[in-house]
Order: sequence, then structure tokens, then C-alpha cells
Amino acid sequence: MEIINSFHSGLRNGINNNGYVVYCRYGLAHLICLPINRPDDPLLNPALTHLKAMNGYYASQFLNNLHPVLNSEDIVSGLYQYAMQSPVALSDYSQSELIESLSLLVAHSKLLIIPLFY
Repeated sequence: MEIINSFHSGLRNGINNNGYVVYCRYGLAHLICLPINRPDDPLLNPALTHLKAMNGYYASQFLNNLHPVLNSEDIVSGLYQYAMQSPVALSDYSQSELIESLSLLVAHSKLLIIPLFY
């Protein structure tokens, strides 16, 4: 019998667990999800609203400085595919273009970054 593991690093599967768990540069866990996929947990922290400031500048800094060891190498491309809800061709975009698009989504409240460490 063969065990098939469909778990991807950082991806949370399930009815209420759609999104990505990423680690900031200090090693603290954050859930990045779409507003419609936000878990219905009353003890879950609110999304970080200060990342919206300056048209997503702080969200861009957050995504640029993710922990290099705790996160997978393709976490930004996985986040982009998750946020756009389609398997787009990522070879046309550079890492900085993907982060710029993700930070604009955070600035317009179409992508939430929720701390999990409190």
C-alpha cells in the first residue's frame, strides 16, 4: 500500500484552513489567506492593518523579508497562485513583480495577513 501525501509546505488544507502559513524574518508564524477563507475562530487575531499603509509598502517589506530557512523557496509564487485562484504561468514574472502584486492585494484588503503567535 502506498501512502500519498498531498501536503505542501506552508499550505493549510481543509474546510476552514485555506491559506498559507509563512514565517516572518523573526521566525513568527502568520496566516496569509483570502477574506473568504478566513477561519471562523473567535480567538484568532485580527489581520495586520498597518501593512496596508503607503499603498502596501509595509506588506511589500514583510514579504521581501520572509525567513529564508523556515519558508519554502517557492512560497511567494505559491501565494500568488493562491491569491489569484488560478495556475498562472509564473515564469513571466520576477520575484519583485509577484511581491508587488501581493502587496497591492494586501493594501486593498483582498489578502489578509494574520499573526498566529499571540
